[in-house]
Amino acid sequence: MAKQTINIGTIANDGTGSTLRAAGDLVNDNFNEIYTAIGDGTTLNSDVLTASSTHTLTNKSGNISQWTNDTGYITSVTETNDLTSAVTWANVPDINITQSSVTQHQAALSITSSQVSDLASSTITFTNKTFDANGTGNSISNIEVADLASGVLDTDLNSVAGTDTTLASAKAIKTYVDTVAAAGIHYHDPVRVESPINLNAAYNNGTAGVGATLTNSGTLAAISIDGVSLSLYDRVLIYNQTNAAHNGVYTVTTVGSASVAWVLTRSSDTDSYGASDPDALGEGDAFFVREGNTGAGELYVMTTSGTITFGTTNITFSAIAETAVYSAGTGLNLTGTTFSVASGGITSTQLNSAVRLDILNSSGTIVKTLFGSGT
Repeated sequence: MAKQTINIGTIANDGTGSTLRAAGDLVNDNFNEIYTAIGDGTTLNSDVLTASSTHTLTNKSGNISQWTNDTGYITSVTETNDLTSAVTWANVPDINITQSSVTQHQAALSITSSQVSDLASSTITFTNKTFDANGTGNSISNIEVADLASGVLDTDLNSVAGTDTTLASAKAIKTYVDTVAAAGIHYHDPVRVESPINLNAAYNNGTAGVGATLTNSGTLAAISIDGVSLSLYDRVLIYNQTNAAHNGVYTVTTVGSASVAWVLTRSSDTDSYGASDPDALGEGDAFFVREGNTGAGELYVMTTSGTITFGTTNITFSAIAETAVYSAGTGLNLTGTTFSVASGGITSTQLNSAVRLDILNSSGTIVKTLFGSGT
């Protein structure tokens, strides 16, 4: 019903206005309309907005900036009735709450992440805000270097200096360092000999490789490998065992005899895993062979990649270099790299059998030439 207006006439008591009864009816009708809309004055109808009530606004509009009463403000935006279960701004295009719209009670405005979920296509500026990328279900993607502030990330790897403090030059990724270290050569103490064949020996893994042993299972005798009779604590490279997990570097802990089996024990610098660690075994570890009929002068590198589980992981070695190893013949001594005449000198028999012998002074000049019976 539209508002009823009482006709009061043009001039008082001119007889043109509404009668008293008609005017009273109009007043009653107006009050009845008001009471129907808002209640009886004590209990307000649910459609009336108050500070302490919760209201559903369907197809309603309002200017939030005009709500200046201390107890009149929006505290939350929630999904109701005809909204879909996944509330996004795309699904509710008529909701438009901007920073400029809320001027007096911004602290009380609460819009949760479930109510604002479709931000994938938006460009957001976070100023003095914290985003928890490690939280359950959270992730950050598609961040480009151009999006970072100047100086945050240095991507220029061509000008690395010792004083640089930016990420790219000051920090090296651990996996990268491990890979580079593993690919290099790391020298351990040399071994006396290497075994060119599989040794007939029983393997015991010790404690995860520590104290692991190879014990003679063949004919009992003192240990001799590659033509060299070994002594206690000599280091030996084993790389040809049928079970490659038994390969490695060992020391002689029991020489053996005709009645006692010889025993080799993994060396303390190779009985645990560690990349580029002088006290552990890892890819790139190198061992020089000092003696042996076939192995003298060879350099072997352990080539197994990744973590080694002793007793399970195959341990492989490759020869990467070979150096001539000299020995002194009859009548000569070899000390380091220097040959000298042995005690007793060169005999006449040796001279007689020589075709030619040049005698040099300290500067290398021939001072005398002797010819033997071969001339």
